[in-house]
Amino acid sequence: MNFTLLRRKALRPIFFIVTLMLSASLSAQNIKTYTSADSLKAGDVFNFSILTQLNKEYDRIQFPDTSAFPGELELVGQQQFKLSTFSDSLSYRIQFFATEDVIIPPLPVLIISKTDTTQLFTKPVQLYFKTVLPKEAQESEFKPLKNIFDFPRLIWPWLLAALALAAGLIWWFFYREEEEFEEIEEVSKPVVFHNPLEELENDLQQIRQNTRIAETKDFKLFYSQVSDAIRTYYEDLYQIPALESTTRELLRYLEAYGVDHEMTDTTRKVLNRSDMVKFAKFTPTLDDAWKTYDLAIHFRDRARQVDSGRISRLKREFNQQFNAEKETIIKEGVQ
Repeated sequence: MNFTLLRRKALRPIFFIVTLMLSASLSAQNIKTYTSADSLKAGDVFNFSILTQLNKEYDRIQFPDTSAFPGELELVGQQQFKLSTFSDSLSYRIQFFATEDVIIPPLPVLIISKTDTTQLFTKPVQLYFKTVLPKEAQESEFKPLKNIFDFPRLIWPWLLAALALAAGLIWWFFYREEEEFEEIEEVSKPVVFHNPLEELENDLQQIRQNTRIAETKDFKLFYSQVSDAIRTYYEDLYQIPALESTTRELLRYLEAYGVDHEMTDTTRKVLNRSDMVKFAKFTPTLDDAWKTYDLAIHFRDRARQVDSGRISRLKREFNQQFNAEKETIIKEGVQ
């Protein structure tokens, strides 16, 4: 028999064994994810678990932190379970704040040992939004527009306009000098710099002192007041149109303006909870409401650390501009 053929037949079992060992090694080192629910309503809490199965010992595993999850998901708690020498898992307890479907992207998991570090990724997980609206409301269509009816024109609006014009002319000729004198007095009154941080503290203090949420259960008003206090702060200090922006638009503004990450994260939590109460028919508990208020207090404390320099600079610029305008008015009066 040919010697080459004999050698090939002898090596086949070796190749087969090596292939099995490699495939077993690859299959043994993997990562899996599990969710307790894939269809969620706004406000639902679910469990998301990551399970690792390795083929060698390791020193520690670094699971992804909260920054890796989408902004519509808020971490409530987590617990780690070491199943064996080669298996480990971490279970996240997450609250769903989205109003549409959300995808948890591939998340990095680091396997750290003395010799090297291996990075594995989870598979993306789809979470489906389950609306609380009744089926009839979802399937209903817009009703057709009603016919436009012609109404007879009235004369009395024109008479009122003529009287208003006559009153304006009388004021112009007889009272204009007196009004101008009053305007001069108002200009002479001292102008005070409005500190956005002090305004925020005052708003939060007023909410604490005046709220009757335990009696009225008017959570929508309470959450609106808390979220508007933070929005007003951004309007006054950063000149961001926060009050007329949606939550998503405001968060994009904060990212573009480079606002402190911790302030942005706290803002996201407060506004998401507020949107849940105002738009998603979510009814919180009294404890939930005051936890949201505590988040606003944490925002104030962080803003005091981060924005004190910016506020001092704005106050200095305001005083310089005011003094310059005052000198100009005095010079014009002398001339």
